[in-house]
Order: sequence, then structure tokens, then C-alpha cells
Amino acid sequence: MEWGGSHYGDVLMRYLFTNRFGGVSEGAFSSLNLALHVNDDSLHVNANREILRKQMGVRAVVFMEQVHGDRIVRIEEEGQTPMCDAMITNQKEIALAVMVADCMPILFYDKTYEAIGVAHAGREGSRLGIGVKCLEAMEKAFGTRASEVQIFIGPSIGACCYEIGKEVSEGFDGFLHVKNERLFLDLQAYNYKAFLDQGVLPEHLNVSPLCTCCHESYFSYRREKITGRFAGVICL
Repeated sequence: MEWGGSHYGDVLMRYLFTNRFGGVSEGAFSSLNLALHVNDDSLHVNANREILRKQMGVRAVVFMEQVHGDRIVRIEEEGQTPMCDAMITNQKEIALAVMVADCMPILFYDKTYEAIGVAHAGREGSRLGIGVKCLEAMEKAFGTRASEVQIFIGPSIGACCYEIGKEVSEGFDGFLHVKNERLFLDLQAYNYKAFLDQGVLPEHLNVSPLCTCCHESYFSYRREKITGRFAGVICL
């Protein structure tokens, strides 16, 4: 797992990108599957989520019901499972989680106004600008400034493996690569530029080089079809 964090005065931010190891799920979901919607045993998934909560050292972890859209929800208390693809909060001891298995898990941290966010950016979410919209929601809710926010993008499918059809390539001009007459999309570069255009500083953009389809330490829908989900998680 990839841990990270920062300590500013009385505020300790912690974030984590899980991998597929360290849980109790079996078979195709082995072992730290965190998703209830993939037909894994719910008892195993809930046990895995409790393992994650303890690792984060928080009171609760809030998950989303992700739908590849651009709805953003502000979390004020635990016990929610909103239907959305991004969440923001300034509540301490409540971690926010984004589940993926090739899509981009994006984490946001505003140390000045003590706020965090998460976004689920697959092809459609990226096209809709979910990452930038999450940042804008933090600006509106908490006063977050793009020039100060730190962004962490976890393992996701790379341009090496993300083949798409021409029919879904609209809007991604400049981020498509042709190999053997096949189209491959670079979602990392697309989102990276979108954040730069918004005013995020390059030194505040941390992008994992790991492709989930190449690395079997991560769940990958493109590689496996029937599989679990890993997560990016952040808390104050």
C-alpha cells in the first residue's frame, strides 16, 4: 500500500492508496476488495472496510455509490453512502474513499483551510471534468485556492493499456496515441493538464506511474473483468 501524509500544526492529514492484499475476500476478489457492488460476499467486504478504517485510524470511512457522473457531495457526518463521483469535507476523523479498478482515484488536500476531497475519474468522469469540478466545489465551500491545493492521483490504467474505440474518443484530442492502428487514451495526462489549466502548481500534482492493467498488485477491470476494487482514501 502507498501511504502518505503531512503534519501542519495541529492538523494531521493522512492518505492511502490500497492494493489488493491484506484482506479476507476470496477468489477473483482476493483479498482486500472494498466494493459491495461486484458480487463479493458482503461479510468479507465489510470486514475489509473495517480493516481499512483501522489502518486509517479514523472514526469512519465514507464510500460513494459511483455512477461515472459529475455529482459532488459535501460530507458532514458519517453513515452516508451518497450516489456521486466526488466528495468533499472539512470534518476530522471521517475519511473519504474513492473505489477504482482502472479509473483514476484523485485525492485533494487543502492545508490552509483544512479540507479534503476525493474524485472518481474514469473516461466519462474525466470528460465531464469531475476533478476540476471537485476542486471548484472545495473553493466554494471552504475557500480552497487552486494554487495551494495538493492533489494525489493513484494507480490507474495507463496509455500503454487503455485502448478505446473512435466512437468514445471525442473531447480527448491531443491525448490519444495510435499504435498499430489502435487508439489508446492517456487519462493521466488529460487530467494533469486540466488541473494545471485551473491553476494547480506542478509541484503540488503527485501522479502515480503505476498502470493497474500492467501491475497485478491492483484490481483491473480491463485485465480481469470479474474483479474487486481498491481505493484511494484521505482524512484529516
